[in-house]
Amino acid sequence: MIFQMRKFIRAILQKLGYDVIKYRPPFVRGKMDKSNIEREFRWLKEYNFASILDIGANEGQFADKIRLLFPHARIYAFEPLPSVFEKLKNNFREDAKFAAYNLGLGNESGILELNANEYSPSSSFLNLADAHTSNFEEAVETKKINVTVERLDDISAIKEIVLPLLIKVDVQGFEDMVIEGGKNTFKKASVVICELSFVELYKGQSLFEDIFRRFTHLGFKFAGSIEQLRSPETNRILQADGIFIK
Repeated sequence: MIFQMRKFIRAILQKLGYDVIKYRPPFVRGKMDKSNIEREFRWLKEYNFASILDIGANEGQFADKIRLLFPHARIYAFEPLPSVFEKLKNNFREDAKFAAYNLGLGNESGILELNANEYSPSSSFLNLADAHTSNFEEAVETKKINVTVERLDDISAIKEIVLPLLIKVDVQGFEDMVIEGGKNTFKKASVVICELSFVELYKGQSLFEDIFRRFTHLGFKFAGSIEQLRSPETNRILQADGIFIK
């Protein structure tokens, strides 16, 4: 009820030329709690990753965490939003083993329309579903922009990637297309951390069952989840970052 009231008030303010959005502190690289990160991801250190793919990097939040654990690994980060990509590139400008690509990844190469969301981590190639707009008032407004999309398997720098390999995927409902265009690369990975949805937040997206099946066919086993996203209305689990291990 409170959530619906906030949406109603925001709609009125927008008609008057104003807006109210939830304040989110800007990401600042190097400000994360190293001890908590090392405790949370201690199980990953045994893999001694030489390469890490950060697919859907945003401003580098995941890359910042993983760099603490693997200071010598080469990180390849993919972010399609031009304005966010510039922030990502600037955040890691002094990291010689970090490569940023202003690209989206999918099942075929070309130009694709991206829904750039007012809350950039919610941007997607898919349209927002009702469950998204009803739960997250600060991530509703979008504008469409054209971005370049490539198949992961076609990117020359990735074809000869050094193993062991960790892949993280956070692409707001487009996970199935990323996997389809990168099967050969995913097969090389020892661990994949992939965002999984249990409720349709983007229209037509693949949910947990389909992503689970795809990784099983590639030789992975599901090993649990971290960082669950819950509905602010009902506390229902909407998403989680799933762990898949070879």
